[in-house]
Amino acid sequence: MRILIASKTLEVTHSLRYFTKEQALKLGKLGQRICKVQVFLERRVAKSKRDRNALVKYVVSLPGKTLVTKVKSADMYKAIVDATNRVIRQTRKFKEKRLTKQR
Repeated sequence: MRILIASKTLEVTHSLRYFTKEQALKLGKLGQRICKVQVFLERRVAKSKRDRNALVKYVVSLPGKTLVTKVKSADMYKAIVDATNRVIRQTRKFKEKRLTKQR
């Protein structure tokens, strides 16, 4: 499984890269053949106090399907965790749907 972490507007620090990679490695425990995981991090300028300025986008390539997830949050680390949990749920759902069709 290849993990690519990229950002346009945000400088990715060593700790942020390590945290993102650890979260993305959770996908490997699902028993799926994941080809590639791309994580795009973006920090937007807040227009008001209630604006969520951290955006995390996951693109997970599975055989036969590409899963895309976007999560916005006020905190970058919370957005990464939420996006990872959402992708894990989507991957499990895809796996269970495929197994049910085979039976």
